[in-house]
Amino acid sequence: MTTNPDKPQRKHMPGFVIFAVIILLMIVQAQFMSVERIYCEGEVPVPGERVSHAGPLSAPDVLMLGAAWCPACKAATRFFVKNNINYCEYDMEKNAIGAKLYQEVNGRGVPILFIGEHRIQGFNAETATRALQDAGLL
Repeated sequence: MTTNPDKPQRKHMPGFVIFAVIILLMIVQAQFMSVERIYCEGEVPVPGERVSHAGPLSAPDVLMLGAAWCPACKAATRFFVKNNINYCEYDMEKNAIGAKLYQEVNGRGVPILFIGEHRIQGFNAETATRALQDAGLL
């Protein structure tokens, strides 16, 4: 068997492509999936609602009902951090207060955002921006 010296050998190419794809996926995951979330501690008043008892000294400007697996919740978190918005989140699956609030507001899906007088189902940057501007937070 003879080999043609003018024809390049490609026996390592599939392994390299698989390695490159794995590295690319790891970079994308680190960039877009990893986000440090701020969870609410204790009972936090819902923004825009009148509260009969005194709440925490620094109630958040935005309250989010979310879930750990929710990509839209992570996008909302990145948006709030980028825009320096004081927010906190209840994981409605892992937190009793969050589960109770989710049930009280007849939650259907996540995230549910409370911004000023607005309740926003899901996350859209334009909608969140308008609600934040309306509440005087942007």
